[in-house]
Amino acid sequence: MSTLVHLRRVLPLLVLLLASLGAAAQTSSLPDPAAPTAAQRAERMSAYLADALRLNTRQAAKLRAAVEKRLESADMLGHLLFASSQAAFAAYENLDYSYYTTIGKLLTPSQFHLLMQLDEPVTPADMPVLVQRH
Repeated sequence: MSTLVHLRRVLPLLVLLLASLGAAAQTSSLPDPAAPTAAQRAERMSAYLADALRLNTRQAAKLRAAVEKRLESADMLGHLLFASSQAAFAAYENLDYSYYTTIGKLLTPSQFHLLMQLDEPVTPADMPVLVQRH
């Protein structure tokens, strides 16, 4: 009889444990097969930048390689677990420094200045106002 009493106490705990494991398995993030790869994103970004900065063929090819390397590295850093936010911040800072150093050697000063303007974050106050006409 005491075994039956113990089973009645343990059974709800086992049910909760199994339910939580099932929920955790459902919420685990699997890579989205429809999500664009770093190479695909780099292609789009470099095509846009090549047009906006009026790059020649050699510059466009080197820019694409630099953008792809940056995106792949950022994806890899995003999947790592850092012991502290300072380590994550330093890793992203180093990645950006390397990217802009490479790009700075590739572009003319006016192209680099324009790139920096394009890379500036836009605050909501600076966004254009869309006017809807009825």
